[in-house]
Amino acid sequence: MGEDGASQEEQLLAACMTDQSDLVRELLQDSHPVDVNFTNSLGYTALHYAAQTGSVDCMRLLVAVQGVNPNIQDSLDKDTPLHKALVHCDSSETALELTRLLLTAGADPRITNEKRQRPVTLTEPEEEDIRRLLVQATLAAETRRTQPDDSSDGGSCSSD
Repeated sequence: MGEDGASQEEQLLAACMTDQSDLVRELLQDSHPVDVNFTNSLGYTALHYAAQTGSVDCMRLLVAVQGVNPNIQDSLDKDTPLHKALVHCDSSETALELTRLLLTAGADPRITNEKRQRPVTLTEPEEEDIRRLLVQATLAAETRRTQPDDSSDGGSCSSD
């Protein structure tokens, strides 16, 4: 428990909710490991709150943590952090950066929420860069899923 009675995980959620990247950094560097995949009663993780508040700095810190899961769906709407980034960001530039960070961390753009919406369906028509990025990530994920699991990459040459 922290000094105010909140656990480190609860402090992490609050820090992301209020865009306090210095506190997030401090919690992640603490000698006691903090569970970045901790969910509150709403099913929100620190990534959900960083995405919802448009906190690029908090998001950068969180996605750098080994084992972070960007595909956790909340309890209310079954939204992932990627859904939250696209619905709650006021700035297209912020939404684009959050989308990039989440996709790099392994966010799956094919996950649907309770309303059966994929993140790409939540973009505005003028957000072409975000749509393109999500479509490319979806195609890449589909390609990985359909390729046979073969240790040979087919690109090596053998000498005769």
